Amino acid sequence: MKFIYSNGFKIFLLFLAFLLGFIVSVSVGSVRIPLKYTFEIFFSKYLGIGINETFQSEYYEIITKVRLPRVLLGMVVGVSLSVAGLIFQALLRNPLADPYTLGISAGSAFGAGLAILFSYVISSVFKSLIPLFAFIGGISTVFIVYFLARARGRIQILTIILSGVVVSYLFSSGLVFIMSILGDRAHEVIFWLMGSLAGYHKSQLTASILIILLSIFTFGFFRDLDIILLGDDQAKALGVNVELVRILLFGIASLITATAVSLSGTIGFVGLIIPHTMRLVFGPKHKKLIPSTIVAGATFLPLSDTLARTIPGFILGGGVEVPVGVVTSIFGSPFFLFLLIKGKKKYWF
Repeated sequence: MKFIYSNGFKIFLLFLAFLLGFIVSVSVGSVRIPLKYTFEIFFSKYLGIGINETFQSEYYEIITKVRLPRVLLGMVVGVSLSVAGLIFQALLRNPLADPYTLGISAGSAFGAGLAILFSYVISSVFKSLIPLFAFIGGISTVFIVYFLARARGRIQILTIILSGVVVSYLFSSGLVFIMSILGDRAHEVIFWLMGSLAGYHKSQLTASILIILLSIFTFGFFRDLDIILLGDDQAKALGVNVELVRILLFGIASLITATAVSLSGTIGFVGLIIPHTMRLVFGPKHKKLIPSTIVAGATFLPLSDTLARTIPGFILGGGVEVPVGVVTSIFGSPFFLFLLIKGKKKYWF
C-alpha cells in the first residue's frame, strides 16, 4: 500500500496519463483512427520505420496536418495557463488567483475584440492581427493592475486582486460595447472568447517556444515560492527579496498568459483545476508542484479539446464541435465550488 502512495508511483501514473492522453487526442475524432495505424504513422514519419503508403494515404494527412498541430497547441496553452495559475496563487497566497481573477484574460479578450471591430470598420488586415492585439491587451492589463496595486513602494496583495477584478469588469464592459456595435457579427468575438485550438500554424512556433522556456524558468524559484507562502516578513527574515521575486515572477506569469491567450483565445479554469489537483496529489512543495503542473497541463487541455470536438458530433451527428472553453468550464465550475467549500475548512496552505 505504501508503494501506491509513493511519489514515484504518482509520477509514473502522471506520465502514463500524459502518454495515453496524447495517443487518444491524435487518434479520436470525427474520423476514428485505429491505434495501430497511429503508431505506424508516427514510426514512419519520425523514425523512418515501417513506411506504409496505404496508412499514409488514409490517415497521414489527418494526424500530421490537423490533429497533431492542434494537440501540440493544446499542450503549450495548457502548460502556460496551469503554470501561470500556480505562480499567481503562490505569490498572492490566494487559492482563487488565476489569469481570469487578475484581469489578464479580460484584457486580452478586449484587445482581440478591438481587432475584430477594426477589421470591419477600417480594414480586413486587422483580422490577421487579432493575436497581436490580444497580447497587447493582456500585457497592458498587467501594467494597469500593477500601477493600481503599488503603494509606498510595495505591491499590496489584497489590492492587486481587487484591482484585477475591477480592471476585468472594465474590459468586459468594453467588450460588450464592441459586441453591440458588431451586431450580427459579434459571434466571432463570442467564439474567440470561448477559446479554440484550431488553426495552429508555424508562425506561432516562436511564441510556443517562449512559453515553454519561461515555464521551465520558473522552476528555478521553487524555494522562493515555498518561503513566500510563509508570509512576507518571514520570507525577508530568511533572505528572500520578496518584492523582486514577486515582480519578476508576476511579470513572467503575465507574459506567459498573454502569449497563450493570443494563441488560443480565452480558456477558463485551467489555471485553477491543474495547480490545485497537483497540490492535492503531491503536496505544497513547488519543487514537485511545478514539474507536475507542467505535465498535467499538457495532458488536460488536449483531452478537453478532444471531448469538445467529439462528444457533440457523437450526440448530434456530423462534424459538430464546441469551443474547448465550454468543456473546461464544465469541469471548472464544480471544482471552483469545491475550492470554496474546502477554503472554509482552511485546507489550503
